[in-house]
Formats: sequence, C-alpha cells, structure tokens
Amino acid sequence: MTFHRHPVIPLFHMLFLLVFLSTALAETPQGPPGTLSITAVGDIMPSSSFPTSEYLSSIPPETLKRTLTGILGDSDIRFGNLEGTMADDAPCQKACTNSSRCYAFNIPAHYADTLRGAGFNLLSLANNHISDFGKPGRERTVHHLEQSGLACAGTLEKPSDTLYTQGLSIGFAAFAPHKGVADLLDRETAIRRIQKLNELYDVVVVSIHGGAEGRDAAHVPREEEHYLGENRGDLYAFSHALVDAGADLIIGHGPHVVRGMELYKERLIAYSLGNFFTWARFNLEGPNGIAPVLTATLDTKGRFISGRVLSFRQPYKSLPVPDPTLTAAKEMARLSREDFPESPLHISEEGRLSRADDRS
Repeated sequence: MTFHRHPVIPLFHMLFLLVFLSTALAETPQGPPGTLSITAVGDIMPSSSFPTSEYLSSIPPETLKRTLTGILGDSDIRFGNLEGTMADDAPCQKACTNSSRCYAFNIPAHYADTLRGAGFNLLSLANNHISDFGKPGRERTVHHLEQSGLACAGTLEKPSDTLYTQGLSIGFAAFAPHKGVADLLDRETAIRRIQKLNELYDVVVVSIHGGAEGRDAAHVPREEEHYLGENRGDLYAFSHALVDAGADLIIGHGPHVVRGMELYKERLIAYSLGNFFTWARFNLEGPNGIAPVLTATLDTKGRFISGRVLSFRQPYKSLPVPDPTLTAAKEMARLSREDFPESPLHISEEGRLSRADDRS
C-alpha cells in the first residue's frame, strides 16, 4: 500500500480565509426577504482513481468540507461543474486506457457525500469528461449524486432536474457540445427544453460548458468557437436564445479561464467561471489558476438584483486560497467592459456587481 502525505493548510491561510470571507460576504449586496441567493463556481475534480489509485486526493474529507463550506456559505443554490465521473468499475472508453497521460477522470463515489457535506446542492454533468467511462459511467454518477441528495443534470439520460428552496421551484438544465450530454449545438431542442422548464418552474437556471480553452480564450466572440477541431458553440447567441426562451441565470465554464459577464433582459449571464477545485492533471498556471466564486441575488422572477465576485486562486494539489490581489474580480470586470460595453451590468474592481441604473 502506498501512503501519501496530505498537504498542510497553514494556520495563517485558514485565518486569512475567515477574515477574507467575513469581510467580503458582509460587503456583498443582499436583496430583500423573498429573494433567491446563488453561489456558483466553475470546474470541480476533487480526485481520480484512474488509471491508478496514485491519483487519489490525499486531502482529508473533513478538511475539504470545512474549507469549501466556508467558501460556499449558506446561499439557497450552491453550484459547481463536476468535471469527471463517479463510474466505479466501469471500463474507460478512451483509447489511452493504460497511459498515465490519459485525461479520463473517475472520482471515487464517496466524494458525492463529501461534496454534499461541503455545501454543494446543484451540479452540472454536461462536459467533455462525463462520458469518459461511457453510458454506465454517466448512469452511476447520477446514481451516486442522487443518493447523496445532490441535484444534477446535463446527461442524455438526465438532461434536467429540479431543486426546491425558499418556497420556489428551480428548474435546472445543462448543455455542452460533447457526446453523451444535452447538446449545446442543437439550439432548437435546447430552446424547447427551456421553454418547458419556464412553464413548470418559478426560476430556470442553466449551465453551459463550451467555448475554446486556455489563456487565449478569455474573450467571448459573437460567433462559433472551435478548439482541437471541434465546434464548441456560439455561446453568445446560445445564451441569448435561452434567456429569450425563459432562462433566468446562465452559468458558464469550460475554457478553464475566466470570462466576462453581462446582463441581458435583466438576466445575468456568466460566460466562464474557470477552474475552482481541480486536484491534479489540470494546468493551473497563470490565468488557469484564477478561481472566482460568484454570488448573486435574484428576485422571485429570476431578475438580477446584485452580486459579488470573490477572488481565489487554486494552487496545484491544494484547496482554493483567497487572493488578496483580487485578480479574478479585476479580470472579470475588465473582460465584461471590453466584451459587453452595451450591458447595464457594472463590476467594480473589488468584484461588486450592480446594474448601472442602480448606482448612486
């Protein structure tokens, strides 16, 4: 048996985290009673047992839960994108099965309880790794998450789900341009799905995993994006079409870097929240290591009221740590100004989100 020394989170990091979060959350604009609060992060891959158990995370589950609970807080919706499967012993469907360089992720099933204990209650499964272990992997992932009380959606077998909170019904759907998931490239089917959710639920939340990847993919082009020979979608047109169909909040991820945000018809669109907690096998250099935490307050019709971007960084093989330079907030503010100058959303360099007509 191989034993792995788990990383130590220094006491001063923990103390700084407590001070940072208490200050940031106290300063985050809050809506009046009867509103809906959301905390959203990007990609999560806490561990993988493929191709061998040597890739297992060695952070104790209680440490992970304690740290992430402090970050996610007590929002009504606490969202992330699960960048991997909980496939148990299902065989890998990628050609590089025996290679240590194979990017296939099989998260041990007990992490479903860990993520739920850390505060998550809503996960997207629509991404380019959910089919690493085929249909059995997708079905087992859904089973483990449901057994732990986590709402999840985005696979062919489960394209949508429902969450109930604060007396509101939340319809959730997730899309990506990859096999085994609700297809982001099939816009007409996506529109019909959102229209149906809009008829059935009070608020509709959508996750999109698409676009090009890497440090050169931070801007949102108003056209189709291609990466590694694949069509990764026109996220701008797709997001606007879904808001037109009834979506109230769109949370993006996939490029592994942050992108800008906009308000469209009073609905918030966050085009990419980048990485958040990806234990290993991910490039976390430079902009890939920026890990924003988005908080937003909506009214009961799904219209944006206020929000905040909390700035974290993700060191390699470590939990997210607060970033006193506020790089995530500054970068998302800059990209939002440059890509969506017509949007009424204002983002300060400290990360406060507001509508331009609400500013004094």
